[in-house]
Amino acid sequence: MKIIQFLAESLGDASYVVISGAVAAVIDPQRDVRPFVAAARQHGAEIRYVFETHVHNDYVSGGRELAALGATIVAPAGGGLQVPHTPAADGDEFAVGAARLRAIAAPGHTYEHTAWLAIDEDGATQGAFTGGALLVGSAGRSDLLGPGEAEELTRLQWQSTHRIAALLSPASQIMPTHGAGSFCSSTAVGGQRMSTLADELAANPALAASGFDAFRALHLSRAAPIPGYYRHMAPINRAGPRVYGEPPHPARLTPDAVALNPAHMPIVDVRGRAAYVRSHVPSSVLIEEGGSMLAYAGWLLPFNAPISLVTEDAAQALRVTADLFRIGYEDVRGYLPFADWVAAARPLASTPVAGPAAVRDALRAGAPRVLDVRFAYEHAEQPLPGAQQLPVDRLPEWAPSLPPGPALIVCASGERAAMAASFLGALGHDVTPLIDGGAETVLALGPAAPA
Repeated sequence: MKIIQFLAESLGDASYVVISGAVAAVIDPQRDVRPFVAAARQHGAEIRYVFETHVHNDYVSGGRELAALGATIVAPAGGGLQVPHTPAADGDEFAVGAARLRAIAAPGHTYEHTAWLAIDEDGATQGAFTGGALLVGSAGRSDLLGPGEAEELTRLQWQSTHRIAALLSPASQIMPTHGAGSFCSSTAVGGQRMSTLADELAANPALAASGFDAFRALHLSRAAPIPGYYRHMAPINRAGPRVYGEPPHPARLTPDAVALNPAHMPIVDVRGRAAYVRSHVPSSVLIEEGGSMLAYAGWLLPFNAPISLVTEDAAQALRVTADLFRIGYEDVRGYLPFADWVAAARPLASTPVAGPAAVRDALRAGAPRVLDVRFAYEHAEQPLPGAQQLPVDRLPEWAPSLPPGPALIVCASGERAAMAASFLGALGHDVTPLIDGGAETVLALGPAAPA
């Protein structure tokens, strides 16, 4: 049995290809299935199965893409999939060549959630594909279906993680779908993408907590925001997304085309924030390419809105288009390398930036206003006295009522401050972000409260 992990860094998620002989299966496939197909071919195998752990809330599944190539989708029986599939119940086994995958009901992240035990050709359990149940150093969120379901799902999550552990040996591999960068994790996780049961027993709160109450207190302690696009994912995955074959390839736009961009079509600059503040297309919105890009896209852009991209080059345009495709943003009209805009002598805009001392001084003086766009749980954990708490995940809600007048913007590292400044600047606000540092940097300079 060969197990190959594939990471989607923009989502913080992993997919897996399992190969035994000439047969391959994919667990929790991302929508761009080309890497899985290539890996199977490289090992002389054909993808016969797709195994889903749950109906995904954070990305469009690639199951239908692989089904169009001949694979059978195997999914939890309670998931309500409306596409052709084989429903799996607790204890069901499926042969993958001479190896097997066994379904283990593991509700908590969702009600239908199912883990898959990986049993090799000799009958030994190599590990478990744990999806959103047992993660590396954490467990999957149990609040994504709403506050009314969180208590029951949290108890189920506690029970499921211990059930999975009881079925494995200390050396068994823990192979989760969600990891660092995913908003499906209940607590912060490190960069490790796979682990062993022994390591998780020692350090994972889902297993090491003294009891359910201790687990619950930690598991629900951080009310992390839910990316805006999540509410669209499960319905799309249940109904079955459109099959493309591969991600769309964006056309290269001319400066003239971007200059005539209609008001309803956002111009999204995905370059780094340092480059953006120096010079950018007027009224463009920054959503910096990186590990949390898709979450911010879901908060700042209407779902599946038509988009024109401003990029460093064609390669970045392809990467970003493929990533947006993963979450159902299928209408990228094209991309413009920023150098083309400059070469055409088109008007340029820039964004002034502030240093940590300027933010500290503004807080002490009470002017200009300081907008803290970190998430609500960050405001609670490390307040910035004197700042207005305006979470970036709710920016489209509060931006229309923001009073005029100059303001400084701060977050934790500068990424969110820069994005919020671009959004507010496009609306005509006079805003200056701190793009190198954040609230902790400001607090380290001394008391920030007004004198």
